Amino acid sequence: MSMLSREPSSLSLSLTLGLTLGLSGCQSLPKQPHLPESQALSARVNALYQQDSSLDNTQGKNSTSSNNDLVASISEQNDIHPELSGYHPIVTGANAFASRSILTDMATRSIDVQYYIWHDDQAGQLLLKDLWKAAERGVIVRLLLDDFNNNAKLDQHLLRFASHPNIAVRIINPLMHRKVQAMNFVTGLPRINRRMHNKSMTFDKQITVIGGRNIGNEYLSNDQSSQFADLDVLLIGKVVADIDNSFMSYWSAPISFDIETLVTLDKNTTSNFLTGLDKLDGDEKSRSSDSLTIYKAAIEDSSIDTDLINKRVPFRWTDMQFLSDDVGKLTKTVPTDSNLVHQLRTLLGSPSEKLTIISSYFVPTKEGVDTLVQLAESGIDIKILTNSFNATDVTAVHSGYSKWRPHLLGAGVKIYELKSTASEEKRENKLWKARSQSSTSLHAKTFAVDDHQVFIGSYNVDPRSANINTEMGVIINDDELARQLHEALSDDLLSQAYEVKLIDNNKLQWHTLENGEKVVYDSEPKVDLTDHLWLTVMSWLPIDWLL
Repeated sequence: MSMLSREPSSLSLSLTLGLTLGLSGCQSLPKQPHLPESQALSARVNALYQQDSSLDNTQGKNSTSSNNDLVASISEQNDIHPELSGYHPIVTGANAFASRSILTDMATRSIDVQYYIWHDDQAGQLLLKDLWKAAERGVIVRLLLDDFNNNAKLDQHLLRFASHPNIAVRIINPLMHRKVQAMNFVTGLPRINRRMHNKSMTFDKQITVIGGRNIGNEYLSNDQSSQFADLDVLLIGKVVADIDNSFMSYWSAPISFDIETLVTLDKNTTSNFLTGLDKLDGDEKSRSSDSLTIYKAAIEDSSIDTDLINKRVPFRWTDMQFLSDDVGKLTKTVPTDSNLVHQLRTLLGSPSEKLTIISSYFVPTKEGVDTLVQLAESGIDIKILTNSFNATDVTAVHSGYSKWRPHLLGAGVKIYELKSTASEEKRENKLWKARSQSSTSLHAKTFAVDDHQVFIGSYNVDPRSANINTEMGVIINDDELARQLHEALSDDLLSQAYEVKLIDNNKLQWHTLENGEKVVYDSEPKVDLTDHLWLTVMSWLPIDWLL
């Protein structure tokens, strides 16, 4: 697997953990994680909204909203649905980028950002520049990042970024050795095996974007070699306060360190943040220029700003529950029954009719397979969409899934595997898409239970999400959304995916459409002898708990 900081790159660290645990030792981190400057910045945010609460009590709710068209528009809708939340799916990568960029430009008070991956590419630098411009207008920006996918160059960008008086950057559960990261595998295990996988971006405490996407070209459908098909959701209403509270619990945690406590400015690089953004300049023939043109077009084609202000975004209002792992999961200081996976089981219960799972990294484990088999044999209609071997970016994860296919299919579970050649143009009217003429990989994390409940978030159906990393997401109680997800997995998908079927002698076949014609493969597509041997060996290893 390439170490291109794709989402499960922490898997490589996990496998290292399994082989080198005996070398693990202690390491020291700065004694003071939060500097006075960043603490003062958070105090300023609190003061802004405490003032609102005071005025609400004496002058009415709408009195403080008129200073901003976005806040006023959202507040009007919130007042109509005081106990509900509104959602709007963000399907394409272009809209995912445009919504984040435009909302950053519209914010007037605060922006809180929390991500597992923030790449130092065109997408990452453009959005950092947007946040810097917001800070220049007086908006307070707090950026919280997981550390495993950072590097020394990004550290320098973040340090310069945090030099703005309206910006603070914190790194959660940081690596101690920042220039020679391999040293952390020896001195920091198993602490650094546990990562913050949460993804959210909240503007003026009124509107937020959460879902499966990280920040990077491949996640925002603008990578030349590979892209991810994903799903985000734009949220307003009651649930936003819960997401804001979750962010604050991570931001204020003692394992979230101000970037200045971890990194010193390299004297050989520029001290100016904007001039240090080296991915935003390119000649007319360069790949960088092409990427920037795509992002510029995405913003120009989007009308989300005027649609939000004029209340034209078709939010669907419903009851919603926000779920998040406690930040203490990263330090193993909270009980396991507080984990998001247990919250899901409590709130969703067992399906009575249907279960549709869309998961980029699907590792059900024996216990999970037994549960799915029991449900299927009791008459529950179960459908699963995950990556095919050629679409996945993590071979080990495929080995942790593929060995269970005969058991699931034998019980009547339907399995679809996305092709690496899947393209947006052939997936119209579906909830997950990718703009790609190259390799596409499924990255969405969503599932529907019966005809009413849908989960969208960062949680993969695998042991790493359940037991090791922290996750977040929302349960949306909406019949229409559940119907769309259930119907998305059908024969209409066969031009973009394989349906795996079980035939005589416990053998598998892969059914698909190619150029409009039905094609059946008797062996796994795009898997040669070396791949098959590697998958077989990996499936024998007791590593499912790491995947």
